[in-house]
Amino acid sequence: MVWNERAYLLSPVIDVTLAGTPVGRVVASFGVASSLLEKADTCVLELADYRRFFTGSVKRGDPLIIKWGYAGEELVEIFRGVVRSVGMDDPVIIRGIDYNAILNSKRVQMTFEDETASGIIRAILADTGLGLDVEDCQLEIDRLPYFDRTVRECVDAVSELVWKETGEEFLDYIRDGIFYWSKKKISGGAQCAFRMGVNIIRQDVSSDKLSFLETLVTPVRHSEIIEVEGEKQFVVKVEYMWEGGGRTKIWHEHAA
Repeated sequence: MVWNERAYLLSPVIDVTLAGTPVGRVVASFGVASSLLEKADTCVLELADYRRFFTGSVKRGDPLIIKWGYAGEELVEIFRGVVRSVGMDDPVIIRGIDYNAILNSKRVQMTFEDETASGIIRAILADTGLGLDVEDCQLEIDRLPYFDRTVRECVDAVSELVWKETGEEFLDYIRDGIFYWSKKKISGGAQCAFRMGVNIIRQDVSSDKLSFLETLVTPVRHSEIIEVEGEKQFVVKVEYMWEGGGRTKIWHEHAA
């Protein structure tokens, strides 16, 4: 066989770590959904676990990390979270959720008085173990009692209050172990450029009026800026699909 370095470098590859164990060699397929409009990133992982090596040792709450890219290049992390459920059939089906699981499991017993919205967000996230990137919001809230509510519920309540009082939409997501809470950032340079006939497989308009494109393995994530046919676009949602090769589906809107 003649060695083809270019073909090797362009080969899509994955790196999947489940409960601290690399399992990429037995991954038959996976799907990861990541959206600014949803409360959590999720994934479905199919393992060709014929010897039942992992079934008995993997349990709910175990860490799950998925990276992908091309051989010879640094891989990009597209999912970091925990196992939500483990199927016992063959192939083994693992379902995962990102670290929003922490926000749903921790409960808040606090009363805030004369505190800014961003100050409240920082306080209720302080002991979650997540890093914080919270945009300042100077809306001052006179009194806000929380009794036995989840962190997720509290964040949503603060964001809704800011929207009602100021008309500003603050969104949140977790990425690389950091909790982000901010308004949309639609400025800056594009992460990737897409052109029909070059790296766009399919284009369309989805039922929710967002523009849609399908491409090969890319490092694009939601809340980033891309360029499509020469125009800047804001990424709202991304799905990563793997089955012997990669496909990325991107939903976007005009960055204006």
